[in-house]
Amino acid sequence: MDCGGKHTVNLQCQTEKYNFYRVEEIMGGGKWDTGIYSSAKASRRSSGIDDFDYTAKVRSGKVSKVNEVLDAKKMVNPDSSRYPFPLRESRDSDEHPLSVPVAMFFDVTGSMGHIPRVLQEKLPKLMDVIIDKAGLSDPQVLVGAIGDATCDRYPFQVGQFESDNSFDEQLRQIILEGGGGGQTFESYALAYHFAAYHTATDAYEKRGKKGYFFTMGDEAPWPTVTVEEMSAVFGISTGENETVESLLARAQEKWDMFHLFAVDGGYPHTKKIHDRWRALFGERFIMVEDSRLVCEVIAGIIHMMENSYDADRVVQDIGLSGKNASMVKNALVPLSTSSSLVVRAVAEGTALTNSGRRKRGVTRL
Repeated sequence: MDCGGKHTVNLQCQTEKYNFYRVEEIMGGGKWDTGIYSSAKASRRSSGIDDFDYTAKVRSGKVSKVNEVLDAKKMVNPDSSRYPFPLRESRDSDEHPLSVPVAMFFDVTGSMGHIPRVLQEKLPKLMDVIIDKAGLSDPQVLVGAIGDATCDRYPFQVGQFESDNSFDEQLRQIILEGGGGGQTFESYALAYHFAAYHTATDAYEKRGKKGYFFTMGDEAPWPTVTVEEMSAVFGISTGENETVESLLARAQEKWDMFHLFAVDGGYPHTKKIHDRWRALFGERFIMVEDSRLVCEVIAGIIHMMENSYDADRVVQDIGLSGKNASMVKNALVPLSTSSSLVVRAVAEGTALTNSGRRKRGVTRL
């Protein structure tokens, strides 16, 4: 069931031998609450429940499927006259009139399987910077996981766009498979296929504002998404394979796309992998020296893009010091001096600055 932006009561997500139940007034409604996050985390800890308990159930054999709320085949098409494929939607509401989608996908193979745990530990920091510093009053966050479609059981998992703590719940339902094919490729292009064909956002459709889309990993992308993979992962039928280049080009029409490369992963010095990503993303290929700082880097990028600040100001606002500040600054500097950020600032009537906040305007680029 894909209920993004729709009124939903007593949403019950059933999986094999496992029931995940929650009651919501509106999918995508509510606001992030750090107090609720901390209370839920403390409750799990006191009960001896792993933050990623769903993964534990998979490994023990109690569950054998992707959680239904993360199953790409469960997406639905709200309007086939407008959209060719099933979608995840980020929509405005009376409560959130200026929704801005933020999508984050993480490689969960091999050495990268710990990244969602790092993200989950630091969600308050991420949301604090996005809302209070970057100034996004109505962020809607989606989380997902990437594996290897050539060999993994769970190569792609994708949540909903959520305004409240529900995306934390969905993050914790991700299966940390830890697979991969033993080569230097993973199926990052599945995420770009999702961005290109399976998203609809009011931010872009109403206001011409692109959302933020992040992938993170330590290997190179497979060069194509095959017809067979599209059918197996998304349940759709298409006529031909699609290259990662074509998928990115289409996704970039409505998303600000970034790839974060984990320098502390399995291939820190493999030049051909770095060169491949740079050819695809340019300055939006971000080198992350310590993957434990993934939240700070993502929050910093959004803060920088929204306010046209330089790296020093962003690191200061995040509240970092010492070695951590240096590593996050190193990640952000190439973007802060990039032509794309300068063009964006000029188009929106702002200039790169160390202080003050730019006036908000909407310009479709």
